[in-house]
Amino acid sequence: VLPPLAVAVDASIVQDTARVAVTQHFHNDSIAPIKEAAFTFPLPAGCTITGFSCRIGTNKIIKGTVKPRQEARDAFEHHIRQQATAAGLLEQDTPEVFTTTLGNIPEKTRVQVNLNYITLLKHRFVDRKNVATLTIPTSIAPRYGEAPEDYNDAATSGVPQGLTLEAEIVESERIASITSPSHAVLVERRRGARVAESFADLAGEDDRSQVETALLKLESGRMFLDRDFVLDIVTAPNGDAETPQAWLEEHPTLPNHKALMLTLPPGFLNKRPPERLRSEILFLADLSGSMKKKIPGLKSAMQFFLKGIPEGRKFNIWCFGSNYTSWQPCSVDYGEATLGSALSWVETTFAANMGGTELLPAIQAIVSARDKALMTDVIVLTDGQTWRLDQTLEYINKTRANTEGRVRFFALGIGKAVSHALVDGIAKAGGGYAEVVQEASQGGWEDRVVSMAKAALMSAHLGPLHMEFKVHDKDGNTKNSSLPEAQRSPADVSAVSPFERSRIYFLLDNNIWPSERVKQVRIDVPADGDTKSFVVPVTVVEKPGETIHKLAARSMLDDLERGRSHIHLGPNRPYPGSWEETNAVRKEAEKIASKWGLLSKWTSFLLVEEQRTTTEEDQPTDGIIEVKNAPGDDLLQPRG
Repeated sequence: VLPPLAVAVDASIVQDTARVAVTQHFHNDSIAPIKEAAFTFPLPAGCTITGFSCRIGTNKIIKGTVKPRQEARDAFEHHIRQQATAAGLLEQDTPEVFTTTLGNIPEKTRVQVNLNYITLLKHRFVDRKNVATLTIPTSIAPRYGEAPEDYNDAATSGVPQGLTLEAEIVESERIASITSPSHAVLVERRRGARVAESFADLAGEDDRSQVETALLKLESGRMFLDRDFVLDIVTAPNGDAETPQAWLEEHPTLPNHKALMLTLPPGFLNKRPPERLRSEILFLADLSGSMKKKIPGLKSAMQFFLKGIPEGRKFNIWCFGSNYTSWQPCSVDYGEATLGSALSWVETTFAANMGGTELLPAIQAIVSARDKALMTDVIVLTDGQTWRLDQTLEYINKTRANTEGRVRFFALGIGKAVSHALVDGIAKAGGGYAEVVQEASQGGWEDRVVSMAKAALMSAHLGPLHMEFKVHDKDGNTKNSSLPEAQRSPADVSAVSPFERSRIYFLLDNNIWPSERVKQVRIDVPADGDTKSFVVPVTVVEKPGETIHKLAARSMLDDLERGRSHIHLGPNRPYPGSWEETNAVRKEAEKIASKWGLLSKWTSFLLVEEQRTTTEEDQPTDGIIEVKNAPGDDLLQPRG
């Protein structure tokens, strides 16, 4: 293990997209070279890693290229055995845990590792305001069960000089507030013209626009890696409500290659179901040992939760740890007597005394015991992660699909180092939404549970979306098309959730003629027996780029990883779990990730050394070397 001396994070946030540059500073202060050293660290689950490079000393630059995972590992090990020059490897251990491995690090040498990624902010609406949340993970959540055999645990929170963080925020809407519930920050706000940065700016005729901007730094200058950094950006919408948007991006170098992103804001597809529609709501609480300090807040939240259930609904309470138990064998009608009994059971039963955690068996038991005649919503509350993440999410996804959306799952993550891959994955696979609260031991998060319960009880269960595009040619002729030959993610649009900002991507590789333009998309959505229809105009981004292309590719990799890709859902699907299916998925993932230069569970960044001429600005200093990030090749340009 080679922990860094310091970590620097530079974030550029444009509306709902953040481009983040992470710089890790290492130092081999020994008198002998280091043959091989590793460092394990977290990143946001589902982020799109777009670049990886390393500077060793003052005259060695190592830049990464994406290769199939085993091929990259073999090439790295062969290089450090046979060569004296440096090499590096970046691998994905889980969707949110990564390991950097460096080889042949010279003695008395400083090393700087640069990593760039794009992540999409999480959204929710509170009091007619839009709240966008950026989370920068700094610690790895505890995991339950046995780790995979190939997991390289080189994690550490011992970073002597801590982490520095700066962020610039650009919003087209009015910024109401910028706060961090996790750290003290300094915010400098300003308004004025600047170089176009957002999709809306780039689509306009003028390349400058009036936008809200803000600069943010840590109040103390540095922070330790003991809890995640969370930033909430609250904006006031310019109109009464958000509307769907569609953006079409042309690739700068690939001929006639376009990417389309359709964004559906949270709540747009939602509506209150008929009062006659009965349902049941089930609460699944984590009572493992790690919940000890959170039990008082959990009890308080449960009191609010139970008292807010409408009359006539059915409910039940489940708990899990190494095993699971429930208040009642199956859900019961809500009333004064059952409410009193449930409150008493929570007060006497809730304690962090159920040992470790096995989430999947508890979820399987809940699904088996549910009332099959009713719509069912499950709320999961936990503070950690399971190693069987893929199996858990696959089961949740299959349950939702097999019941045609009659069963949904929500998740509330608790703690300073909660697994976002787990809680967000549960919500995404289960058709609900997720919340994360950090200071659970201090209370004050009861409203999140109540809001989640109301969303489950007062929202429609949606069916699959149907989309039809209107395409114009240069002569003004039009045609309607579903773009059947285009690559789409999600492959199954029934996975679109009404509770979160949903994005549907299309990669158009010669699917339309160069002279044709996609002008609009019509969307039809079944919701509790009715159908809602609306038309979204397609805005063409004037400047070619790769941002939407890479976000689309990353989304397709997520589909492959979750077992929801065109391979898994197509008519010629190989037998589930067979070698044919695994091999087809691996080949497709390697093809996508290699083409777009993306890290994944199937591909890694392999670093090769390049020699460069030493310049005056490269001379070592007494402190940490600061290196400016080179301009990127996507829509989000670095700040001047």
